[in-house]
Amino acid sequence: MATVNNATGVYATLGYNFNDPNGDIQVLSANTQAHLNTMPAFIATWQAQDIANNTVGGYFQNPTVSYVNSIISISADMIVLANTANNQNIADADLIMTAATNLYNDAGSFLAHTNRISGVTPFTGQDSINPYYQNALSLGKTAMYITNQTDGIINTSPILGSFTSILVGPQISTEANTLAADLVVLDAGVTANTLTYSQIVQITSDITSVDTFLNTRRNGDVTYYTNLKSFVDKYNQTKQFSNMGETETYLVNNFVGTDKIKTRINS
Repeated sequence: MATVNNATGVYATLGYNFNDPNGDIQVLSANTQAHLNTMPAFIATWQAQDIANNTVGGYFQNPTVSYVNSIISISADMIVLANTANNQNIADADLIMTAATNLYNDAGSFLAHTNRISGVTPFTGQDSINPYYQNALSLGKTAMYITNQTDGIINTSPILGSFTSILVGPQISTEANTLAADLVVLDAGVTANTLTYSQIVQITSDITSVDTFLNTRRNGDVTYYTNLKSFVDKYNQTKQFSNMGETETYLVNNFVGTDKIKTRINS
């Protein structure tokens, strides 16, 4: 009997259309049915409904997207204004242009990164460098169990070390507001051809500060994920010698094992 409260069901989505002319499709035995009825639920009602209604997906959002898009838009406007200032022969306006160009590019990279770690961009199996929500979460959980036992870690840093860029939305919002105010100053100075050197220095400093912040968080996530993958890989290499059976232990001790591993597993 169905154990999930969902009248629609999901069986129809499989498209089964075989009429079984030879009677090969059999009803499960009573014992097998009884066993299935004792199993814990594999699927929740909402999951079954999404599958049946073909509405699977749309579960993830990037919590920083609006702030980062604002930074991208502002930096693009600053590039245009800085170019106008250069054409007006305003000295050192190229400082803003260079900084804003770097920020525009790096903010785009940050957006792509946060889309990956927030699950908006799914892992396709082609990227061996960047963390993605599913991969980083799975590896982080393994590290959580291990470091709790080895180091007594009782916070979520082993899991969230690859996700720091989506934990700083308020800080990114503040940075975007600073740049928005700078854009007003820059626009007024270029329009009136009164942009001063001190204003240029301040605006450039603010742009660079935001750029550094975004790059630090993105690079920190990627570096942590690289270390995390290496950590779990090393754990798996040692784990293969845990709970060995009699035959495997015999092989390692008498044929394939080095003195190093024999010392470890027999200590």
